[in-house]
Amino acid sequence: MEETIELRELIEIVWKGKAIIAICTVVCMLLAGIVSWFVLEEKYESKAVVQVASGIQDTGIISNYIAAEFTPSIYAQRIQNKPIMKQALKDADIKDVYSEKNMVATVDADPAKNLVELKYKAKSAQDAQQQLQILMDVTKQKMNESVQATLKELETTYKTESVSLSKEIENIIEQYNKIIKDNKLPEILILQTVLNSEIVLNISDDQTTTLSNVNGDLQNQLLQLQAQINTKSVEYQKTLANYQSVKTGLDSFKPDPFIRVIAEPTLAEKSASPNKLLNLAIGLVIGMMFGVGTVFFRQYWKNSSIKK
Repeated sequence: MEETIELRELIEIVWKGKAIIAICTVVCMLLAGIVSWFVLEEKYESKAVVQVASGIQDTGIISNYIAAEFTPSIYAQRIQNKPIMKQALKDADIKDVYSEKNMVATVDADPAKNLVELKYKAKSAQDAQQQLQILMDVTKQKMNESVQATLKELETTYKTESVSLSKEIENIIEQYNKIIKDNKLPEILILQTVLNSEIVLNISDDQTTTLSNVNGDLQNQLLQLQAQINTKSVEYQKTLANYQSVKTGLDSFKPDPFIRVIAEPTLAEKSASPNKLLNLAIGLVIGMMFGVGTVFFRQYWKNSSIKK
């Protein structure tokens, strides 16, 4: 019975203060409307879908370097890189300031799809579409430049290694030839080098016969040098092949097969923010809560005064 009376009293308090609640609700909704329509800047959203996959084409020795760069997560991080994207818009004579809040890049949960969903907001639908396209183009360019830089470094590394191996082989051959001359062995045993450090390594039957006539220690020393030449020559040929492969890949590499635009940037038909109806609903709830709170506080203040 006491609970019923208390509930009735609460309802009566609210009913008596309905005017205050209504006024508070109207004021809050009015403020929410003013902020939504006249204060907050409208934003239009453009959407696009990009597929980033490195395994769609066999690129030989450079495949690992391409796979390390062309991934959905790397693409998402690059397109949300504020300094680079800000500079990209500036280079395109666009005055809008790039903000990470305006760009949302979401990687699809299914790794087999390799998809990145893009959402970008700007002051107008045309700006959003244009700027998203610019950012997509710049991101592809930066990923291409990253791979190109890596391949150039790799090319330089292989070239340096090949030159070093060539010099090592020449030094070993000089040692070999010096032993031949110092021991006055037949000149037919002398190994010759030709242009670009290509080496005549095959030993004829006559050379083999002549070698069998020298003492064991000297023959063993010569054979060891020949083995070193053969080993270094195989290593040299492998390094040279890698150098040629990287150089060919560097000259012909294009990012297009690895980055495919599945859905072009869209042109928004209406603004994406602010959500005016949602803001009004929030204003309604806040206004009612504030009004009810005011009514109960007023009642509490009256009861406290009467008791005193």
